[in-house]
Formats: sequence, C-alpha cells, structure tokens
Amino acid sequence: MDERLLGCFVKVYELGSIHKAAEKLFVTPQAVSKMVKKLEEELGRGLFIRSPQGLAPTVYAHKLYATANVILSECSRIRGELMEQAIGTTATLHIVTTYGVPKYLTLQFVTDFYDAYPDIHLDLVEYPEYPIYDMLQSGRVDFAFLPQPIDLINYEAEFCFSHDFRAIVHRNHPLAGHSVICYPDLNGYPIILKGRDFSLYPHNITRFVKGGLNPEILLEISDDSLIVEAARQGRGVGISATFLAEEYADERVVTIPFDDKSFVRSVFLVHRRGQKMSRAQESFWRYTTDWIAAHGK
Repeated sequence: MDERLLGCFVKVYELGSIHKAAEKLFVTPQAVSKMVKKLEEELGRGLFIRSPQGLAPTVYAHKLYATANVILSECSRIRGELMEQAIGTTATLHIVTTYGVPKYLTLQFVTDFYDAYPDIHLDLVEYPEYPIYDMLQSGRVDFAFLPQPIDLINYEAEFCFSHDFRAIVHRNHPLAGHSVICYPDLNGYPIILKGRDFSLYPHNITRFVKGGLNPEILLEISDDSLIVEAARQGRGVGISATFLAEEYADERVVTIPFDDKSFVRSVFLVHRRGQKMSRAQESFWRYTTDWIAAHGK
C-alpha cells in the first residue's frame, strides 16, 4: 500500500475536508480527491460519505485510521534510522509544537542542544494543536509542546514557560493612545486572532464575554505575522502573544497590554504517560527543562 495515499487519507480523516487536507499537503484538492479515490479502489471499500456538509468517515475509515497511523509511524522510524546512518547520528526525535513555540525558544535552543548531544537529530515541526494529541497517542511523535489545559490522565507534562498577550492596532486607531486595554474597549471593533485550531480559543472567547466584550471576529488565522499585518492595514484589532507581536510590529502599529493579568498562556513539554523513554528522549526532556531554567524562559 502506497505510503503517500495513507498519509493523504490520514489528513482528510483528521481535518474532515478535502480542501483543508490539500492546504496541509501543499497539493490541489483534485489531487487529494484522486488519492482518496485510488485508495478506496485498492481497498474495495468507501472511506468517506460525501455530502454538501462535508465528509463523514465510514466504519472502514475508522478502522483504517488506527492501522494507518501504525504503518506511517513505522515508515517514519525506518526513514529515521536510514537518515541516522547517513548523517552519523544514533537517534532522531520527532517533536511537534503548537505555533509560536520555536520562535519563543529561538534557534539558540536547538543549536545548544546539538552542541550538547551531537548524536541526536531533532525533527521539530509546528502543527495545529488538536491533531497533536492523536500524533502523540499513536506514537508518531516523541514529544509535543502544548498549551494548557493538558490531559494529565493520559499524558505527563513539564511546565516550560508562560506568556501574555497584546492588542495590536494601527498607530492612528482610536485605541492607539491607551496604556492598557480593557475587554469592553474592543466592542465595535473587528478582531483578528488565532482560531479554533487552538485549544485556548474557546477559553479566550469565554474570557472576553465574561469581561464585557461581545467579540466581532473578522478573521481567525494561525500566522501571527498576518495578524499584525491586518492591524497594520487598519482592518481591525489584532490579538497576539506579546513576543510575537513585538517581533512583527513596526512604527506603523502600536501594541498594548491587557489589564487582565490572567490573560496568559502556559506551555508544557508533553509525552504519553507510561512511555518508557529511550536515552535520547530522556536527554531531550532533561535538556529542555534545564535550558529553559538557565535562560529565564
């Protein structure tokens, strides 16, 4: 069975959409549809029920998904071993993060790790949060950097860092002169922020409403640079992590802290509970906590 077909199937299954899967795979929707159809023909079973509302997986799709993850994980392991032989390393760690974490940790985090452990290769990828748990559970990745809340029944977590948020507005915006932002200040203004692929989204919406804001969401997006760009063009008020807002801001925008000091996100290093760690995994777990403590992250 073609690994590429399986990978395509997994994306469609997880995202429930041909178009969303195509975006993640960097191919056309037509190509995704053809791959799904080819896999269905090979198996002699329908995998999705198509309707105007989207795709619904069949019972065969549910069964295949569990098996597909095992197959893809094993293929990834084999490729990792071959790459290790080629580049002279003894282990490869597959690590996924919610968006923004590599930017917060900086490249120094990785280069320092390689200085300390030259025989361990890191495969570090940013990914939407909700599928990350499936990737952890299936063993397709070794670790994940995830924000709270964490499922502590099935996963072990080590606190890494917390950060707060800023409102971003054009310098001529009516709110630009505010020293702090209260939630009711944002009433009547379109908001651009990270959306439903992020576990913090529903908590933030609840926070806004309880704080007196009836949010008018203009755009939900994962790219913080575009959140700042939308504010730069005067299209609305962006909301982003402070360290990212400051990274992308220039003289045309103003970043303003919120008066709500509890408006923070805490990020943890997570792995499956009961997972027996290899030497490489133990090294990364210990290194991460020690490095963050030493660098004040």
